[in-house]
Amino acid sequence: ALLLFLFSEEPVPLPFRALLASCLWLISGLSGAASLPPSHPPKLIVFVAVDQMRADYLERFAPYEHGGLHFFHAQGAVFDNANYHHIPTETGPGHSILLSGRNPAHTGIVANEWYVRGTGAMLYCVADPKEPLLASANGPNAGPGVSPRNFLGWGLGDQLQRAHPDARVFSISLKDRAAVLMGGRRPTAAFWFSQSSGDFTSSRYYFSALPPWVEAFNRHHLAAQDAGRAWQLLLGADSPAYPRSDQPFHHVMPGAVGPQLFSSVFASPFGDELLEQFAETLISSQRLGSGKVPDLLAVSFSSNDPVGHGYGPDSPELADEQLRLDRTLGRLVEFVNQRLGADNVLWALSADHGVQPLPEAEQALRHNSRAARIAPATMLAAVNGQLSRIFHQPADFHWIAGTADSMLYLDRANLKAHGLNPARVARALATRVQAPGIAHFYAAADLKRVPTPVGVFLRNSYVPGRSGDVYAVAREWTLLSAQPTGTSHGTIYPYDTHVPLVFAGNGISPARIAQPVHVTDLAPTLAALAGIAWRTDEAESQSRAGLIRH
Repeated sequence: ALLLFLFSEEPVPLPFRALLASCLWLISGLSGAASLPPSHPPKLIVFVAVDQMRADYLERFAPYEHGGLHFFHAQGAVFDNANYHHIPTETGPGHSILLSGRNPAHTGIVANEWYVRGTGAMLYCVADPKEPLLASANGPNAGPGVSPRNFLGWGLGDQLQRAHPDARVFSISLKDRAAVLMGGRRPTAAFWFSQSSGDFTSSRYYFSALPPWVEAFNRHHLAAQDAGRAWQLLLGADSPAYPRSDQPFHHVMPGAVGPQLFSSVFASPFGDELLEQFAETLISSQRLGSGKVPDLLAVSFSSNDPVGHGYGPDSPELADEQLRLDRTLGRLVEFVNQRLGADNVLWALSADHGVQPLPEAEQALRHNSRAARIAPATMLAAVNGQLSRIFHQPADFHWIAGTADSMLYLDRANLKAHGLNPARVARALATRVQAPGIAHFYAAADLKRVPTPVGVFLRNSYVPGRSGDVYAVAREWTLLSAQPTGTSHGTIYPYDTHVPLVFAGNGISPARIAQPVHVTDLAPTLAALAGIAWRTDEAESQSRAGLIRH
């Protein structure tokens, strides 16, 4: 009965859902595949996420790599067909899944941000005004307070510490939401990069002040040292590693030290280098892997995402970002393996989502006539106009209160004030409205009846009180964007859902595994490989350790 209440589709208040999830975890027994003891337990588990890394990048750039990505590709157990099954596919939901083994319907992270009817404003997925950002060596850090309080349930770090109370759990990234959501409920610490100060910071949820070793790192102000630094092609413009481009490759970091420089570092391979240096400092200062039980370090490299957004997967910029990340990640692999011994480290690699090609590049390179760029305003104008005709309302009638990626939130107050039933409007939108770039609209109240495969994506994503009244599923190869260039992600199609999934180290032999798996399987597989009891209450993930260690 408790399970039915916690995960029913009725509008259970979210604070009670979070409380019940915690209580249920405390009383739950083991479920899913039993843990598979390794030949010897790892001293350290290192999970590496690469923001916006598509699965095909592993093969595409392999001939030109010899560092960390090469390590995973050549020495790891590679799952060739790992996909997400939720919508929208973006950073917040993806990172909430990676180390929890649970889809957004159970993590509560339905998008990077969602519309809150009570305030009429958007809510950032890790926003928490009660937990302000901490000041750091180079000034106060601008931005909202953050914590994992919007995240429901628990993660691998929580389960590791439940099994081994002395285990340390650290989560780091350039993005706050990546670090917070990978860390789970109560990690030892989560740190991220501040684009206002150029420092690594955290929030009061984790500390009252930054630890001395973090401030010592910040005093070096390594991001400031990139002022005026040129980003040049690692292998030279003539290398076949790079796609042909009519545009000159010319990228130089701003010369003045300040937020503009720090944002530029974040959006270049230099951001990856900065995070890797921070990871080495964390490992050495905290002596990770030196205890009697495993520690966990989660590292999410973020720079691939802004590079991919700006230039697309067919650009020299993206290719060079991947090649440089290979070298940067190689330094981390070498540092950790030399420090602890390669057999004592359990590694895993994945991504939070993929990315769609630029429609213009898709048309030019692959002659795909279906590729299109459509402004969201065009889609919304069609929705508003058709709803006004269906319900005999003025053309300027206010139908939509807010949007969040694939979700539309009806203006329920306005509808009720005019005698319109919101449920009836949602169903009319889903069954009678057609809009440019949209394959289909789906009313949230009717998701149980949506057939697979789309129905699976929708049901894995919906949270009452957070999700919209209607989901808009874009046509394949359609980019809904107000920008005249660049690209994005968020759809249910393979270019956004198909990501790397690799396990390496700690006695794992190289393998290529063709069996289709879900990214939700990552966390229970890591737990099983490390000999950690995995507790969950949703039948949406399973250990795949048996495919790795026979």
